[in-house]
Amino acid sequence: MSEHRLITSMMRPFFRKGQAAQFTLPGILNESSRILCIDSGDLAELVFHVPLVKAIRKNYPAARIDFLVPEKHEPLLVPSGLVKQCIVYKESQLNPWRPAYASLLRQLGKGHYDMAVVLTRNAAPRLELAALASGASLRLGPSHEDSWPAVNFEIRLPEGSGQYFGDRILSAGPFLGLTARDMNSRWPLPMELVRQTAQQVHFHKPNPDQILIGVEPGVSKTGHKLELENLHFLVRQMATHYICRVIPLGKPNDSGLLKKFELKLSDTPLGLSRETLMDNVLILSQCDLFLAGNTDLFHFSVALGVPTIGLFSKDELPSWIPGNRKRVRVLTLDKAGKVDLETLMEAVETVTDGRTTKAAKVIDPVVGGNPEQPGSPPSQTSHD
Repeated sequence: MSEHRLITSMMRPFFRKGQAAQFTLPGILNESSRILCIDSGDLAELVFHVPLVKAIRKNYPAARIDFLVPEKHEPLLVPSGLVKQCIVYKESQLNPWRPAYASLLRQLGKGHYDMAVVLTRNAAPRLELAALASGASLRLGPSHEDSWPAVNFEIRLPEGSGQYFGDRILSAGPFLGLTARDMNSRWPLPMELVRQTAQQVHFHKPNPDQILIGVEPGVSKTGHKLELENLHFLVRQMATHYICRVIPLGKPNDSGLLKKFELKLSDTPLGLSRETLMDNVLILSQCDLFLAGNTDLFHFSVALGVPTIGLFSKDELPSWIPGNRKRVRVLTLDKAGKVDLETLMEAVETVTDGRTTKAAKVIDPVVGGNPEQPGSPPSQTSHD
């Protein structure tokens, strides 16, 4: 017996309301709607579903949107302006063998929700059944063999379509009466915090022609890890072409890896706090360029519109690659985990739209036939 069916049989009294409810499309959404968004804990999936939540908030500003969210994502969601209430859960509360799970289902059932959205494309039995227990008549979630009855609104893409996972949710828009222009992917960061971060970045990087490059050495969504030596080499090459500051970014649980990577960097703006996920995202929003593998922050950077270069292994699925984005390029690493430097530099110029061409650049020691003294550092100049 699958986990879905086992939990359903155990918790049957909690699911009667949701199974009996009916809905119509697109009339399910209105100003009095109550929506429950269920965060699976996957940051990329949370980012991928933001266009739907933003479109609902824009078209129905009085609608109530609550989030069932893990502790680690609460600091991102609370100041976003999207959420009325965050119901925080711990992983232990999702254990169906403990009373805490039944208590959580009971709490959700009192929310009088009209629509529930499970923010993942992967099977998540305990969260899908939480959507059913909420009593919502429309329950949008992942498409798989055991999704019914917990999920009654699925997005089914043609097998092998290769569509970017981040664009998947856009397919639901027309059925809900939401237009494509309203489904904006940019994460709504609080402007006051953005301004404060911009001021801090300026303080530690007062030269406006100096570019700030964020680098994430973390493990990819499919388990591939960038070799730190190769990444350090790329950073050194960037430093020979541009006057820049490089700052490692990542999730707080990757702090050990980030520190290890940072030890071999020079001139890192150490005064910028990166203790929390929000800290890292705010700094990311101020970067002139971001380099990473197929990581959560890579997809966050794409959603923010930051010039982004992905360093992907050849084994990553095409559906992880953002298509039709002017500011994004994905380069495939060779068997040694390296990338052609000329290709990298061309990608940098492309995603920055020539920003690096106009910014401060490192110049050869010989300029205009006037050699510098042997042993002296390279000249630097600024091109407007």
